[in-house]
Amino acid sequence: FRRASFRAAARAMAASSADAPAFTLAYFDVLALGLPTGMVAAHSGLPWRGKDPETFDWPKVKLEEAPFNQLPLLFRPGKRTVAHSAAIARAIAAMAHASGARPGYDGSNDEDDAVVSDTLVAEALDVYAALQKGQPTCFVKMGDGGKTEQAHEELWSDTGKMSLRRHFVCLEKLVRDTSPSAGWFSSARTAGEFFLWGVLRQVVLLDAAALDATPKLKAFYETVSALPETRPLIEGTSPMGAMKQYFVAGPRQTT
Repeated sequence: FRRASFRAAARAMAASSADAPAFTLAYFDVLALGLPTGMVAAHSGLPWRGKDPETFDWPKVKLEEAPFNQLPLLFRPGKRTVAHSAAIARAIAAMAHASGARPGYDGSNDEDDAVVSDTLVAEALDVYAALQKGQPTCFVKMGDGGKTEQAHEELWSDTGKMSLRRHFVCLEKLVRDTSPSAGWFSSARTAGEFFLWGVLRQVVLLDAAALDATPKLKAFYETVSALPETRPLIEGTSPMGAMKQYFVAGPRQTT
């Protein structure tokens, strides 16, 4: 009986260890950079959790644990806290690959894959930066924070440095495959692809036809949207919880 009890306890401890989160990802309750990093986490194959809304004390975390006084933050058991969304994406991808949960998630199966993954994160952040300059948010309306109607117009035009369509045309050229089982931009699915989707999603929420002129990019977006790991992020039932829309309609979307 004692031996059987010991075996049962050992199995329970092993199960508990297997289910323990590999990391905690903390962000505000808005999409913004929470959705791209949440997508990387959700598709990593690793057990993870978000912040506990009942106990998460942002002023205290900001003072004691946030290297740059901002979110998102990635907390890893026994390791240094990771700040900045690009670094968080890379750290999660490395953990997923090293654990065997998602081999090649960091692009290490192929040198070109790693480069493409990092490129997609950088490009997604360029799109995000353009949105920050030209699109109102749930916190900053048009006319405030340097958000001019001229910048908004350029954001949604076909030309100009801030043009979203210019970004999408460039991304269209990089899409290699749009089938559900493929690596879309490289030979394996990487963190960069899911990070990119997290930014594209926020553009599509503003304009459902935003990707119509780039059919391969749109097919990639729709394929990732339908994946079972993606649905909880969309529905607000992932460890990130419900996240409200950060970028909101501007003059181009309300006319």
